[in-house]
Amino acid sequence: MSTLLPLPVVLPLLTAIGLFMVRHRQALQERLSFASLAGNLVVALAILSAVSGGEMFFHRMGMWPFPYGIILAADRLTGTMLILSGTIVGACVLFAQGYLTKNERREVFHPLIHFQLMGIQGAFLTGDLFNLFVFFEVMLISTYALLSFYYNLDQLETAFKYTCLNLIGSAFFLVGIALLYAQIGTVNMADIAIKVRELGPRPLMVLTAFVFLFVFSTKAALFPVHLWLPSAHSISPTHIGAILAGVLVKVGIYAIIRSATLIFVGPFEKLQTVIMAGSLATIVWGALGTLPQNSLKRILAYSTINQLGYVAFGISLLSPLGMTAAMFYIVSHAFLKSSMLLGAGLNQKLTGTVNLDEMGGMMHKAPYASALLLVGFLSLAGIPPLSGFFSKLFLLQAGFSKGFYLATGLALLMGVISLYYNFTTYQRMAWGTGGAEAVTAAPIMYTSVSFLAAFALIFGLGVSWLYRWAELVAEQITQPDLYISAMRSAF
Repeated sequence: MSTLLPLPVVLPLLTAIGLFMVRHRQALQERLSFASLAGNLVVALAILSAVSGGEMFFHRMGMWPFPYGIILAADRLTGTMLILSGTIVGACVLFAQGYLTKNERREVFHPLIHFQLMGIQGAFLTGDLFNLFVFFEVMLISTYALLSFYYNLDQLETAFKYTCLNLIGSAFFLVGIALLYAQIGTVNMADIAIKVRELGPRPLMVLTAFVFLFVFSTKAALFPVHLWLPSAHSISPTHIGAILAGVLVKVGIYAIIRSATLIFVGPFEKLQTVIMAGSLATIVWGALGTLPQNSLKRILAYSTINQLGYVAFGISLLSPLGMTAAMFYIVSHAFLKSSMLLGAGLNQKLTGTVNLDEMGGMMHKAPYASALLLVGFLSLAGIPPLSGFFSKLFLLQAGFSKGFYLATGLALLMGVISLYYNFTTYQRMAWGTGGAEAVTAAPIMYTSVSFLAAFALIFGLGVSWLYRWAELVAEQITQPDLYISAMRSAF
């Protein structure tokens, strides 16, 4: 199984290069792209199946001994994130087949998506911090290009802001690596965990952990470095916004989880108040930010910030129960928010607008497209038996069980605001009055949205098995000695 670990990195890389070489043969390019995405999903399923029993797998690039060299690692968390990314990216690329017209630079879209997927999956697999930085940059460079895909002035402005903020984050990432290496002389995650434990939470080490928290929060769009997300979601092409919300921000969340449960366990305990305060500020900012908006995509963007705050709150509890709730929330939200952004893009294709006043009356104009978004809004509002209800329920249970009554109560209060803005937004979209008449959209767009939206019901009705899987993931990652001993014994 270890020999499969390079494939989620190598396959998208080779595909991207090949797709660029056949960019003038669009039909061939698209067939190769979908074949590669299907193969990538098969590999992800194989890795998930292999790690489901609790075993961890490692692959050493070259013959360097531990802790040197490039190491790829897979456990239950990695397998979960690979399946999540492969499925959502595949659905978004299918959606793009109906969304993009022939003169909208489709020939460069597919290569860029595979470069982006390479960076995303490499970040999930790498076993050292320096290569996490490398894969972050691969992911971000392709995202910069995708955000400015149509060369629209608004999109170029958004891409420029996103680029500037993430370049600052990348610079701090290198500063963090330098600080860490100066103290312990290693970048291997397992070796860092050993040496940080030996040194204890010294002030300089806590400061180093804070630098990494800042960097990963930038990627995860957590307060106060979340300001890039509303514009990136609302102005970017719909399928790119869906990948940003469903997958890209989860890479930052993944890095925070690894830091809290493996790399900086002691320092993150010292930073617990900071993490919790940031998560609550993110929840509040996201919830209140939806209220004055008139664009469906912008409302969904602020809603994404709000939901990411809940995930970060679960992580900030630094407990197995909190991590279980966070993992459940991550999987549920990834599929849900991707489906909703694609649904917003579908309605935009039908009416030519994302303005709620102009879009009003979608239930009469396009009832099925409106119904797909209804599923999402009900789940986001926390209506049972959809997955969004259980996501918040488990998180609140974890918060109250740890004794954080005030913080958890604030999260619950923001859930009431979430209920309000989700219902009012859908009411304006579905039953309001608007001048835009609905036209037709490609069937593949409906298929993609329907596929992702179905998971809100699947995860809701199948809550027990998804929660059990989240428990297994949390059980494994909250015992860092398992990861450390498995990596050391593998080499």
